[in-house]
Amino acid sequence: MTVIKGVVERVPEALEAAGSDEVPPSGVLAAAVRKAVLDEFRTRAQFAGRLAEIDALLRSRAGDSPEVVESAMSAHLRELRLLRVTEPEASDRFVVTEGAGDALELLSPAYVDELTGKVILAGQLRRVAGPAATGWGEEA
Repeated sequence: MTVIKGVVERVPEALEAAGSDEVPPSGVLAAAVRKAVLDEFRTRAQFAGRLAEIDALLRSRAGDSPEVVESAMSAHLRELRLLRVTEPEASDRFVVTEGAGDALELLSPAYVDELTGKVILAGQLRRVAGPAATGWGEEA
């Protein structure tokens, strides 16, 4: 619904850019709608990527009040329909950066756009000996 609203808001702008003052021919209208859809998804991807980077940075720092940051970021991620993946079992969403052993430790979560299913920001895992210690909690 969010994407559709964004597209609807962008169509008049795209029609104006196409130089259509009155009822546009179907080809001009189709091109304007296509441009609006592409612009909306591009804007969403940029914004979602930036938010995922901010959340990953905040989560990697030991701050004064991690519960407050966690709660606020989880709410923002849910509203934007972004999924924070903290389970190493979703290995296609992570990059293993270092280490040795059979278990995986979460270094940073992965972020997935629920609307498109695409990975916005790959998470990072480290191989460790013994059981994995994620320490991050549940998915947003």
